[in-house]
Amino acid sequence: MPPAVAIGSSADLKVGQSAFAIGNPIGLDQSMSSGIISALKRRLPTCSGREIANVIQTETAINPGNSGGPLLDSAGRLTAVTTAILSPSGSNADIGFAVPIDIVNRASPN
Repeated sequence: MPPAVAIGSSADLKVGQSAFAIGNPIGLDQSMSSGIISALKRRLPTCSGREIANVIQTETAINPGNSGGPLLDSAGRLTAVTTAILSPSGSNADIGFAVPIDIVNRASPN
């Protein structure tokens, strides 16, 4: 069995640093995409009209099948959980969002 992923801290994230998403985008298993942290403390609108506060914006590709997967830093530490994409124009100019691991740890400490 592979070793567990080390838990990082989202408080240490900086805009411009590398980010890596692991998942099964569009049914293609065992995939990884790379990008950067493009913004911190964003507000993510939901279909119900509510917003999720303090999410991370990333240029790392997040597609259906990636959401709920890990967002890692360059040391392989878990820094966030990929959550959603926003594509206002419907084009390939999607913006990815992830919930910071520090928030995840408060909701589920173990």
